Amino acid sequence: MAILKRLLILFAIASLLPSCGYTLAKTGSQAGPADGAYRVSVPMFVNDTFEPLIERELTSALKDEIEQDGRWVLTDAANADLAVSGRVTQFDLQPLSYDAQERILEYRVRIKSDVKLTDIKTGKVIWKDPSIETFADYRVTEDITKSKIRKSEAVKKASKYFAEEFIIKVLDTF
Repeated sequence: MAILKRLLILFAIASLLPSCGYTLAKTGSQAGPADGAYRVSVPMFVNDTFEPLIERELTSALKDEIEQDGRWVLTDAANADLAVSGRVTQFDLQPLSYDAQERILEYRVRIKSDVKLTDIKTGKVIWKDPSIETFADYRVTEDITKSKIRKSEAVKKASKYFAEEFIIKVLDTF
């Protein structure tokens, strides 16, 4: 019993001591120049696929994620230090499951893109990945409109995953 009492007292004292400041916040490296955050432009991606408007989804998701992250400031090309440019190189719908009559029940939206980060002043490519791949799944229904909505939601989800991966690969190691 005396040992338990001593452990409780030690735990209470230890909890009052200053901590090391370790947090789980998304901070990464100091991704900016000494005078503040980098200003970055994200022009519309190029669409090399037959899927209409997929470039808008990826570009929009990337801008949202950069803005939400907060380490860089979005701006236009004229005021930017860096530019993120990209091409959607592949868009696929892959069947995942079938019913007893061999009708497709579920699809996977798969998007592949080529992305690079360029220093605007020097023209030097700082980072690039020619094959970032992302995906999301959706279920098909007999209602064509609902299936199209679900496909659109899967494209948005895959685009968000793409943007999150960009943040992890670039901002968290920059």
